[in-house]
Amino acid sequence: MLLEMRNICKAFNGVPALRNVDFDVNEGEVHALVGENGAGKSTLIKLLTGVYSLDSGQLRWQGQPLTVKGPAESMAAGIGVIHQDRNLIPGVTAVENAWLGLPYPMRRGRIDWAFMRSEVQRAAEALELELDLNRTAAEMTPPQRTCTEIVRATLRDCRLLVLDEPTAALTDRESEKLFALIRRLRAQNKAVIYISHRLDEVFQLADRITVLKNGEKALSTDAQNLSRAQLIAAMTDDWESSDIARTRQSGEALLHVSRLRSQDGSVREASFSAHAGEILGIFGLGGSGRTELLECVYGARPIASGYVNLRGAEYVGASPMRSIRRGMVLIPEDRRGKALIGDLSVRENVALSTLADYARGGVVSDNARNRHTDSMIDRLQIRLAHPEQPAIQLSGGNQQKSVFARTMMKEPAVFLCDEPTQAVDVHTRHQLHQLLRAQAERGAAVLFVSSDLKELLEVADTILVMSGGRTCECLPNTDLTAQQVLEYCYRDEREAQTHVARA
Repeated sequence: MLLEMRNICKAFNGVPALRNVDFDVNEGEVHALVGENGAGKSTLIKLLTGVYSLDSGQLRWQGQPLTVKGPAESMAAGIGVIHQDRNLIPGVTAVENAWLGLPYPMRRGRIDWAFMRSEVQRAAEALELELDLNRTAAEMTPPQRTCTEIVRATLRDCRLLVLDEPTAALTDRESEKLFALIRRLRAQNKAVIYISHRLDEVFQLADRITVLKNGEKALSTDAQNLSRAQLIAAMTDDWESSDIARTRQSGEALLHVSRLRSQDGSVREASFSAHAGEILGIFGLGGSGRTELLECVYGARPIASGYVNLRGAEYVGASPMRSIRRGMVLIPEDRRGKALIGDLSVRENVALSTLADYARGGVVSDNARNRHTDSMIDRLQIRLAHPEQPAIQLSGGNQQKSVFARTMMKEPAVFLCDEPTQAVDVHTRHQLHQLLRAQAERGAAVLFVSSDLKELLEVADTILVMSGGRTCECLPNTDLTAQQVLEYCYRDEREAQTHVARA
């Protein structure tokens, strides 16, 4: 047994987060750790890596007691963690990011950059990774960032790798590359703890599955002994999924975009319309410009040319503040970095977009603000200890619900949603789908970017395909298949590559 965690207990402000949890991992094994948001998965990993201290319980590593007082000690033991929010420095190269935390090699009084580069290259080749060592983290794609962190872990003789929602922002093709890498790690007798809400991935990769529910271990068994339905039943309190009805008719165009192009070239030419009552899904392969398109429309990314009509009037000089005032909101992909202020309370975060509505003479009326925000918190069933709890302490799914709550305070006409269900559990995912459908039914237009094509086929009324920064096809979601959508993606990607080569 490589790792044993026995009778693990942890509480915050007297509220139990984990109660007598047992968890173990063997060498050469992929052990999936699953559960709803708030089940205790992140707390367990933070105890393993020394971010939190144990209230009670014991860790054993290769049969010997293990005391971890901080991340440095867990790394020294051979435990590497790749968090959902990548820990890379944007402005430095893959070599420097991979070497973070290690002592710099010196030669004749100077840093031996050539040795560092050769060691990172060797580690990447051992994992069969193609990594541009000169590229900065800011220039990397999401899978390249993940690979850089994996290389960093292997440079420290990592025996156990923890992957927390590693495919949250990856396309299907990018995810397959990561899965192949995980299988190679397992073949090298490395152990992997795989945390994901995407159950198809869990069954595809895991040898064993452990379920946490409400801070306790609900189930632990070989993956081959479980069905999807049994796994969901173990995770949830007798919740059953139901189909989300799609709209057959839509109203007027609330957002019309024509020949839009961004200043940085990430969006080369985009045209589409989003109608009242419609969920417009946007899909594309990595680097297709999906996120960048939403940012251009919202005013968070400069536009070079093109025409935008919002709610019947031309929209020029776009900015986030003007967009909110005109009834258009953005739910960004990076909720912690761009959508929440972690140290503020949930109540304060929800009220951010409507503070002026509660102010008289520059003074905010707390009673009015609290009444409306608390009503929205209840409406979205955000699980928290108290509305004054810091947002950073919530689980990922409840953080995402808080972002939705803030945007809904203004009852917007247009929702721009970038990966709105990434890294949330299956129950919360269904709740967010229902929420967006309810907004469409009241007359809003919803733009829904997702790297999960299956999700778009389940939820969207229409799917807009993007490739190489261009909108290619707008497909009614009637008997539409994943193969048909991907055929458009690959076809237009090949055409774009041919166009670039000729240019």
